[in-house]
Amino acid sequence: MSAGANTIAATRHQISSNNINDKMKKKIKLILLPGMGCCPVKESNFYGWLETKIRTDAHLRERFTLDLRDFPDPHLCRQSIWLPFVRDALAADEHSILIGHSSGAVACARYAEKYKVKGICVCAGYDDDLGDATERASGYFDTPWDYRKIQENTQFRVCFAGARDHLVPIDVQRRFAKNLDAKCVEFPEGGHFFTPTFEELMREIEKALDETEDET
Repeated sequence: MSAGANTIAATRHQISSNNINDKMKKKIKLILLPGMGCCPVKESNFYGWLETKIRTDAHLRERFTLDLRDFPDPHLCRQSIWLPFVRDALAADEHSILIGHSSGAVACARYAEKYKVKGICVCAGYDDDLGDATERASGYFDTPWDYRKIQENTQFRVCFAGARDHLVPIDVQRRFAKNLDAKCVEFPEGGHFFTPTFEELMREIEKALDETEDET
């Protein structure tokens, strides 16, 4: 093979490699932070369904990956354990979207207060201990919230709220969304998202991503 042919072959190989790398870069990492006591995580609520949805839907599979794991300290969900786990074991960074449910929603917001992420989507979120001793023991409510920092560290924020939630009052969920300057998707008949499916979740994530891309 001539030197010229070698150069062309090498160039084509480099272009092909770049195209593959570009496709890989386009995949967005989703990280799910579960609710208190939700273990095994894949058997809890809508979590396992979400994993299957992304794996079996060609469009979602092309655009997203999902990191779905059991968390340490699942019954207290302490901030001192969960946030380092999200940072170090799950490698959440500015390219990641955090999905949090209940205690996981609180952890999402506290994580974004410290570190940059692409966005946060929280279900049944709250910003006080709700008068519960276990919530107080988690450590998330020991210090005031810096909502401005959360907003600076995220490109978008979405809150899902159930008006019939028996654990987190709807007024608390609305206040949390307002403080985060988040889009609030409210379900008039919704509860605490103890549901086996959650179709609205990925639709809202894609909407938020598309709106963010349009602004850039």
